[in-house]
Amino acid sequence: MKTKIAIVGTGGVGGFIGGLLARFYENSDEVSVYFISRGKALESIRKNGIEIEADCGHFFARPAAATDDSTQIGTMDYVLFCTKAYDVKGGITQIMPCIGPDTVIIPFLNGVDSVETIRGMLPDNQVWYGCVYVVAYILTPGHIKESTNGYRYYFGHPDADKEKVRILAEIFSRADICARASENIEIRVWDKFAFISTVATVTSYTDKTYGEILSEPEYRSMLMNLLAEFKAVAAAENKPLSEDITHAVVAQMEKIPPQTTTSMQRDFRAGRNTELESLTGYIVRKAKENVLTVPTYEVMYKTLSEKNTSTK
Repeated sequence: MKTKIAIVGTGGVGGFIGGLLARFYENSDEVSVYFISRGKALESIRKNGIEIEADCGHFFARPAAATDDSTQIGTMDYVLFCTKAYDVKGGITQIMPCIGPDTVIIPFLNGVDSVETIRGMLPDNQVWYGCVYVVAYILTPGHIKESTNGYRYYFGHPDADKEKVRILAEIFSRADICARASENIEIRVWDKFAFISTVATVTSYTDKTYGEILSEPEYRSMLMNLLAEFKAVAAAENKPLSEDITHAVVAQMEKIPPQTTTSMQRDFRAGRNTELESLTGYIVRKAKENVLTVPTYEVMYKTLSEKNTSTK
C-alpha cells in the first residue's frame, strides 16, 4: 500500500520540501505526494509542475495531484502543514476531509503555538513537532528559490508512534532530503523560535538585511537585547534552550547570504498579513503573564503593530 503525503501550502517552506519529495517519488509505487494549494500557485503547478531553484539544482517536479479541494485526494498518512502561522485554523478546517484517525500532522511553520492549536482541533490524531531551517521564498507563484547553505527539517514528538517516525524518516532519507527525526525536538523547536522570533522582529523593525544587522553595531545591539529578553521569557516558561543559543543564532545568520531578508520583513514591505502576533506578540504576552519586562520587544511590537494596521 502506498504511503500518501500531503503538503499543505506551497510557499517557500512547503514548496521546497514538496518539490524535493515530488521529484524523487514522481513515478513511485511506494509513495504518493500531493499538494494542497490555491490561486495562481495552484494554477501554475497544475500546468507546469512546481519549479525549484535551489543549492541542489534547478528542476521542475509534478505531484500525484495538486488541488484546493482535499475531498479529491482521499485520506493521507502524513500531512506536512506549511502555511503561515495565522492560517492554521482555516487551513486545518480546509483539509479535514483528507485526515483519518491514523493521519499524522506535522506543522512546519514559524512560532511555537501551532501544535497546541492543531491538537485542539484534532485531539485524536498524532500531531508532531516540526522545525525548519531554510531560506526559501516565492519568486513567482509555483516557483520557489532556496539559498540556505545547508537547509534542515526536523520532526518528532516524545509520544510519537516509533514505526510512523521510522517510515517517514526513511522516505526522506531515500530521497536524499535533509529531514530527520529528532529525539530532542522540543529543544530544536525553541532554539529555532529563538532565531526566528528575534531575527524576524529586528529585521522587520529596521527593514535591514541579515548582513546589515550583523555589521552595524546599533542593529547588532538590538538583536542581542532581543535574545536576552527571549531567554528570560523561555526560562520563566520552563522551555528548553541550548546553553549557547545566542552564539548559535549569530552563527546561523553568518552562514546565510548577507543580503537575505526574513519572510515577515518581506510581508511588511508588500503590505500583506504578517506573523507578528506569533513571532513577536507571543513573547510580549508571555512576558506579561510572567511579570517580566521586555522593553526591546515591547517597543518593536508596538511600532510593528501600528505598521501592521496601516497596511491593511
